[in-house]
Amino acid sequence: MTERVIIAGGGPAGVACAIWLHKLGADVLLIEAQDRLGGLQRRSPYENLWIPGVQGRTGQQVAAALDAHVAALGVPVLRGCAVTQVSADGRRVTTAQGDVEARFFVIATGSRPRSGGFTASAKVAIGPGEAMEALDVLDKPVAVLGGGDNAFDQARFVRDRGGRPTVFSRTPPRAQNLLQDMIADVPVIVGPYEADQTAMTVNGEPFAAFGVMYGFEAVIPDGLTPELDNGYVKVDRFGETSLPGVYACGEVTDYWHPCVTTSAAHGIQVAKAISRRL
Repeated sequence: MTERVIIAGGGPAGVACAIWLHKLGADVLLIEAQDRLGGLQRRSPYENLWIPGVQGRTGQQVAAALDAHVAALGVPVLRGCAVTQVSADGRRVTTAQGDVEARFFVIATGSRPRSGGFTASAKVAIGPGEAMEALDVLDKPVAVLGGGDNAFDQARFVRDRGGRPTVFSRTPPRAQNLLQDMIADVPVIVGPYEADQTAMTVNGEPFAAFGVMYGFEAVIPDGLTPELDNGYVKVDRFGETSLPGVYACGEVTDYWHPCVTTSAAHGIQVAKAISRRL
């Protein structure tokens, strides 16, 4: 098989898809905007306890292992090369290094933390991981905005680093009970609130830092208009979008349940579906 398949996004889904297509003999090119592969795992300095058979590795180490695997197999990759535009049919992909044509295009661009109108800074972290760890929280009041798992998890890390977190959730918290129980000593304010980044206040109360944990949103390359489902790319059971020849896998599809293992599995399924068509 010599037909070219272009995959945009080098997270677990894109990497798995690229590896399998490469091993199946397809002419595949993986394009990643960052200088390293790994997706959201690049942001996580925490041990990832959820990947079967992988123990004692942080998310960042998992990301490094994905990058090393691709390199060891000789999978063609463009690192540090953002996809700036894709033709409506997905056949022509424009990057900083020029245009590339393909028979099949795979959207594996994943998701990014929602900003909620805030701007990342030395005092405002958007999303979990590195940004939160970079905040100066020792003996300082920190407002964690959001009511999901990440909000409660990050509040715990702030507390354990010597900070004084308060969780603000507009609705009853959605975080699993286990995480809520872990920070029983942390104030949780439920109800409407006004967070002012300029004044660094929430409902008029001053805070030294904000942690914005408003969930994630899909990242879709410019030029493509696939059918969406609740903001994420809608796919059929084979991973094909509403655009013929354009596939999507991993967190950009809100695959149940989004994590490293399910994203990788979804990428493999898409690779198999494309290889059959090739």
